[in-house]
Amino acid sequence: MTTTDSCGVQANVTVQYVHLDSLKRLVRTTGLLYLLLAVLGMFSPLVLEALVVPDDPATTARRIQDSRELFMGSLLGWIVIVVADIALSVTLYLLFKPISRALSLVSSALRLTYSAVLAVFLLPLYQAAALLGQAGRVSGQEAATLELAAQTALETFSASFLLALVFFGLHLLFLGALLYRSGYFPRFLGVLLMFGGLGYILDSLARLLMVDFGGLPGGLLLAPAVAGELGLTAWLLFRGIQTSSQVPIGQ
Repeated sequence: MTTTDSCGVQANVTVQYVHLDSLKRLVRTTGLLYLLLAVLGMFSPLVLEALVVPDDPATTARRIQDSRELFMGSLLGWIVIVVADIALSVTLYLLFKPISRALSLVSSALRLTYSAVLAVFLLPLYQAAALLGQAGRVSGQEAATLELAAQTALETFSASFLLALVFFGLHLLFLGALLYRSGYFPRFLGVLLMFGGLGYILDSLARLLMVDFGGLPGGLLLAPAVAGELGLTAWLLFRGIQTSSQVPIGQ
C-alpha cells in the first residue's frame, strides 16, 4: 500500500513538473512573439509614414521608387506581423484560459479579427508596389495615372489599418481584464492595457471619422497601450509567471 501511494505521489509530481515546464515555454514563446511584434510594429508603419506623402502621388511615387527595397521590406514586415499576431492569439488564449475561458476566447477572437482585416488589406500595399513599378517604366499622363492609383491603394490600406485597430483596441480591453484578474501579473499592467485599448478605439475612430479631439495628440491616447504591452513583454521574458497555489497550472 505504501509503495502504491509513493508511486502515485511521484507520478503526480512528475505531471506537475511537465505542466510547469510547458507553462514556462508558453510564457517565453508569448514574450518572444510580443518582442518580435514590438520591433516590426515600429519598423513597418514608420517606413510607410516616411515614404507616403498624403495627397501627393508624384512625391510618394518618387520616394518609394527611390527606396523600393525599404518599401518591400516594410511589406514583408506586415506579413510577418500578421503571422505573429495569429500565433500570439493562440498562445494568449492558452495562457489565460485557466483564468476565464470565455474572456480568453473573446480576447483572442478579437485579435484574430484584427489580424484577418490586416491580412486582407495587405493586398493594396502589394498593388501599390506593382503599380509604381509600372509607373517607373512609362512617363507623362500614363505614369501620373498609375501614381494616382498607387496613392489610392496606399490610402485604402491606411484606412483599413485604422479599422483593424478598433478590433485590436477591443482585444486589449479584454486582455487587460484578464491580466487584472490573473493574480500572476501586476494589476497595473492590466489597467494600462484597458486604458490603452480605449485609447486605440477612440484614436482610430476619430481618425476614420475625421473627428478633432481639440488638439489632443493621438500618441497620448495610445501611450498606456504602449507602456502596458512593453511592460507585459518584459515581464514575460524576464520575470515569467510566479507560480503558487493560487495559479492554476496545466488546466
